[in-house]
Amino acid sequence: MKGVAYSCAPEWHPPKTIQRWPGKLPGELANKVPTCIQYEEGTNTVKNWGFSCDHDEDATGIQEFFKLHLAPNYRGNYPGEPSRQDAQRWFTDYIQCIYQHVVSHFNATIPEFSSRQVEFLFSVPTTWKDVRMVEETRALLKRAISAKTPAHHVSIGLTEAEAAAVYAGNEHYKEGDTLIVCDSGGGTTDVNVLKLISSLGEPTRLEQLGQVEGQPIGSVFIDRHVHQIISRNLECIRDHLRYSPSETAWRIITGRFQRFKCGFSSEATSTPYLKLDIPGLDPGLDFPEEKIFDSQLSIAWADIQQVFDAKIDAICFLLDDHVRQMSARYPFDEIKYLILSGGFGSSQYLRERLIQNYTEAESDNTSNTGRIQILVADEPQLVVVHGLVLDRVQQLKKGVITFGSRCSPMSYGIVCDKLYDPEKHISEPVRLDPRDKKTYVVDQVDWLVIQGTPIPYTGLTKQFQLKMDPGQESRPWKVHIVMSNLPPEQLPQNLRQKGAHSVCHLDILTEGVDRKLKNRHWYSMKPTFWRTVFDVKVVVGPADLSFQLWSKDKRIRSTSHEPIAVKWMPAKDLD
Repeated sequence: MKGVAYSCAPEWHPPKTIQRWPGKLPGELANKVPTCIQYEEGTNTVKNWGFSCDHDEDATGIQEFFKLHLAPNYRGNYPGEPSRQDAQRWFTDYIQCIYQHVVSHFNATIPEFSSRQVEFLFSVPTTWKDVRMVEETRALLKRAISAKTPAHHVSIGLTEAEAAAVYAGNEHYKEGDTLIVCDSGGGTTDVNVLKLISSLGEPTRLEQLGQVEGQPIGSVFIDRHVHQIISRNLECIRDHLRYSPSETAWRIITGRFQRFKCGFSSEATSTPYLKLDIPGLDPGLDFPEEKIFDSQLSIAWADIQQVFDAKIDAICFLLDDHVRQMSARYPFDEIKYLILSGGFGSSQYLRERLIQNYTEAESDNTSNTGRIQILVADEPQLVVVHGLVLDRVQQLKKGVITFGSRCSPMSYGIVCDKLYDPEKHISEPVRLDPRDKKTYVVDQVDWLVIQGTPIPYTGLTKQFQLKMDPGQESRPWKVHIVMSNLPPEQLPQNLRQKGAHSVCHLDILTEGVDRKLKNRHWYSMKPTFWRTVFDVKVVVGPADLSFQLWSKDKRIRSTSHEPIAVKWMPAKDLD
């Protein structure tokens, strides 16, 4: 499901939510629209999207759950998985459909909307740790939106976990409160541990107490597991069905089962079975061995509870890991609130299990959670879109950054040459510099951003001192950026060691930076060269990287070209 919230200049009122969508009656309101798109059979022409996709009437060509498959390392392990290229195409078409509807809505409700500058902000799942993939997604979003209207701009704002945390920080908590925000939706669960460092009435400021973590855990996977259970039951009566067992199972899942799933709790299991109508099966039929009576399938609540428990156990494992890290880093800092948000996060059964796990059971993992209170965010399904808008409005209206620093989920480094040390660099390739007659070992990695270490929002600076031959001043200086998901103590020190992945290449134009001509006097016996000194600032965003060129404490800008051109590498599996 996708949600859209907005705020308008110059007043910048609290976020409002778009609630009217195609496929709904004029009086029907919905805070979110289903993430699905339908194509004309055998073509790439969009037929329907969102609520207009009707699984009961015509399920042919309907594509769902494709956001998960945008990640190169995602493996769903189920038949008929789409390729990443297909998922990107469906994603782009779906975003175009939402964009066209949003523009149509604003044209009808906001005066002179067509003449306004509009920023379209998108959150990204916390599981998307690969900045190369985020840049690919940015390109898809620009293709769907910015290419249509020059006044409309695309930005990637916060991760879903950060946006949920911003929303939580604007609710009922006090300065100094330590919160753990668990945002669990359809496809991912994101966890963020934070401290509120602003007082009531001040702009919201949050301090991350650890790196944001996400895992592919969500209600979609409950649907898939229950789909497998239903398909197995229907396989033996295949000849009596109008549709295939798999398609019939999906029709059941997207129908009445959704209402039962959303209301599932320990009280619901007081009856032994959940009874569901089987679409496409003639009425009045009984197949006792398959637990089908009067054309209704009976599914044991115990089987459904087992599916829920498997996903909730995974969430508890993710939360326990964060609590352990918190205990190690801040042993005297107690987590006061665990805040649940998202569609799955609003599940009553999930909250029951977490209360049991963190407030009733004794565990070594709960040393920081002795008096923790399990709460559900107000409007749990809207926390991400509202958090995105709240964060951006605070920047524009008050000039205050919510996160003064953030912990990067990855380490980033620069490939460089280092002065040769015969004890450290045994058997490594070297080069002799003719200018200073010194030996340098090549393809070393200087790690600037270390995983899990707080990075200021202004970025980290790497100084370069280059030697350029006369006549080469206008040539771009090339820099290779790499990343690693290994723990800090295992980071590779050169490219020959495993674990460093190419992120991008920078072409740096040094026209406006500080430089001096060396060995220029007649008595100098060494070759003349330019010594060029400048800084590259690496700015770590919520899910992306950007680069700035500085010289003598001033940022170098150009109206004709970007001082640093970035060529991103294709996203690949990091495992």
